[in-house]
Amino acid sequence: MLTRQIYQDEEIEIRAATELEAITHFAAVQASVKEIGAWESWCNDKYSPEDSRKYLTDSEQKRHRGVEFNFCVFERSGGDLIGSVGINRIVQEYKFSNLGYWIRTGYTGRGLATLAVRAAARFAFTELELTRLEIVVMDGNERSRRVAEKAGATSEGLHRNRLYYHGQPRDAWVYSLIPGDL
Repeated sequence: MLTRQIYQDEEIEIRAATELEAITHFAAVQASVKEIGAWESWCNDKYSPEDSRKYLTDSEQKRHRGVEFNFCVFERSGGDLIGSVGINRIVQEYKFSNLGYWIRTGYTGRGLATLAVRAAARFAFTELELTRLEIVVMDGNERSRRVAEKAGATSEGLHRNRLYYHGQPRDAWVYSLIPGDL
């Protein structure tokens, strides 16, 4: 499964990034540390260009093995990396996986995350033949919950101790997407 691009229009492109784009990836993460770091422990002031390079190299290897599919959202006019969407924790036996996303600070509120979620979901349902995607959102992250809902996901409730954040269990909302939701 070597798919690199899952969406393109006049303004954005959603595709797999290469390690050559690590500096662009790093710039997007650094621009968003305060907002994304509030919900994701990997996003912090210590995140480095080498972390971006490792992430992109690891993502390519996992994509080639068919075990994880991470895509980046790029602005077509300037080439800026403006977010990411990924399909991970794939359980082939039960045809489901996790779907996660983030959008760079300064680009939120434009519907880009919703568009990315729907594009990744179409890819997962058609190319990977999955039948269920789960979006897990830490309690309190209302923006991410709205994205899941706008993408057509169904809330399955608040799950106790569903996530770990900085070594502490956290409650999280679990949403599901199935092919009929698109």
